[in-house]
Amino acid sequence: MKPTEFVKVNTQSWGDHLRSVSEHLPTSHRAELPGQLLYPRMMVLTETPDWNILELVGVSREYRSLEVRRQKANSIEEYFGIADGSPVVTLPGENLFKDATVATEVGRHELDARFPSARKMLGTEYVGAGDQLLRFAPGNYSTFERVLLVHSAGQSIQVHWTFIALAIHRSEPSDKYLNFLQNHLNAAPHLDPIGTLTAPQGLDLSGDAFASTYLAHGLQDATVEGFLTEHESILLSTFGATRLIQRPFLEWRDGDAGDEVGITPDFILERADGSHIVGDLKLPLLDTADGKKRRRAFTTPVRNGAAQLARYEEYFRTPENRSFAQTKYGVDVTDPRKLLVIGTQQTVGAQEFKDASPAAVEIIDYDTILRLHLAAKS
Repeated sequence: MKPTEFVKVNTQSWGDHLRSVSEHLPTSHRAELPGQLLYPRMMVLTETPDWNILELVGVSREYRSLEVRRQKANSIEEYFGIADGSPVVTLPGENLFKDATVATEVGRHELDARFPSARKMLGTEYVGAGDQLLRFAPGNYSTFERVLLVHSAGQSIQVHWTFIALAIHRSEPSDKYLNFLQNHLNAAPHLDPIGTLTAPQGLDLSGDAFASTYLAHGLQDATVEGFLTEHESILLSTFGATRLIQRPFLEWRDGDAGDEVGITPDFILERADGSHIVGDLKLPLLDTADGKKRRRAFTTPVRNGAAQLARYEEYFRTPENRSFAQTKYGVDVTDPRKLLVIGTQQTVGAQEFKDASPAAVEIIDYDTILRLHLAAKS
């Protein structure tokens, strides 16, 4: 199937399906629903030389026509971050993972240690000692519905929750794919339609930014400070934190400062147990400096982000630097976790992830943070 056919079939099918769901279920069957339906916001269609990949991203309280983004990746391995090695799951012809977790053994262990609310959304678990999560082959029709994918490389992990993702080999004809897709959509339970997520009953979402924040219209004029202010409650609940410090400027008082006067992580989270998370946002936000706004641009966001996070870790190794941070911001930071937040549609290639592994970073996207927030509140 040519990429243009893949775009056409998916745009029509998913648009019709989600529009029908939004017009029917919340009105005619509202009393039967276990909670509020949440919808995706964007359709990302990725073309590789051998595969077509669909992923629906964004989390919204209301259905809106899906924005369509087309992109290219060098391979399905690049898209799913697959490394060379033995897989956790080898995929047969047709595969459906729904309300599940696919993780390496290291990733699964770290999930428990770092994201306690994830235990509420694990579902069926596929865990193995492999070096990669998935192994694809021609003939696969692989669908991932509300699935948590947890990669690991060295001491680094990447956590990605898929609203829905679907991969098919480009040798498959469009009529066969359309038939598969229609049968798949029609086979879902009436009150749990594909492409939706049900928020827990009684959970008030009115104050939460459940929208596709990384879309162009969502971040067109957003600064880092504005983003953090708007999403502070979500970040606090997801990471079990009690305090968020925005853009702290931390002067070097000891150690190898090089040419730097100080460091400025995007945020520090102080957790309820007294530990800390230092983090950066690799999202298309605006930085404000000298009264001017400059849009962030990243060519290798994970590799560069990991290097910067390692620099923050180095800062907090000396008592003099820690004392400065405590005096200025009231935080006593020792051995912080290092967090990198990326856009949900951002691909993290296996080599880039491997290069970041010595820094022991946690890579997570905004949809996954939202989903963990929901789990924490349920």
